[in-house]
Amino acid sequence: MKTAVQLVLVDFDDTIVDTSPRFSGARRRLFELLEAAGFTAAEAERLHQDEIDPSMRETYGFGPQRLEHAFRETYEQLRVRAGHALDEAIAEQCAAIGRAVAGTPPAFPGALDALRRLAVVYPTVLYTQSGDAPYQMGCLRDVGILDIVPEAKVRIALHKGHEDFVAALATFGVTDAAAVWMIGNSMRSDVNPALEAGANAVLIEALDPWHYDVVDPVSEHFHRATSFAEAVDCLLDGSFQGIV
Repeated sequence: MKTAVQLVLVDFDDTIVDTSPRFSGARRRLFELLEAAGFTAAEAERLHQDEIDPSMRETYGFGPQRLEHAFRETYEQLRVRAGHALDEAIAEQCAAIGRAVAGTPPAFPGALDALRRLAVVYPTVLYTQSGDAPYQMGCLRDVGILDIVPEAKVRIALHKGHEDFVAALATFGVTDAAAVWMIGNSMRSDVNPALEAGANAVLIEALDPWHYDVVDPVSEHFHRATSFAEAVDCLLDGSFQGIV
């Protein structure tokens, strides 16, 4: 029997707005700069991806604020391990590439209209993560989210995982996870926490996903869509059925 929808949680970055190109482009420019400075791009990428960025996420949380520090530290660690003297000009170039990522990303075509249509029909919460909540709220405001979903229906987590997902349901008064839908682009941060809690989930399939988001699903009981607008259309017209 189909369960009535009590709440829909919607991710922000790379679900409603196109964040990925700015982040991936910055990383590409960093690795090109470091290769020109005499380090292999493969080692720079490995060090940044496996060691530096995870540490910076712990310190600064998710969002562009960590990148200035992470990009500079990637250079610092490479040059120390190679026995090179510090070149402050290169260090500052790395930091500047990271700083340039900040700013409100553009909305995907049709995403804001889809959010508006969704919020008219179902209780809708914008559920995102950031190490700098005021910055993230500013991006939501700038792109027009708060004209559709009030600030009281926004939840900004430091880290979106199972515990925060369950806490979000409690915050919004939902006791039956089977009546909840999560729509987002991250298997790690959106889909798996929802499935672990017993909720429904829709994965927005990214063309160039961030490596951090690419993990195995905890189950196959979720839907897929190529865009947020498509996900909303399928949810509203009944194409998606509760499958928890």
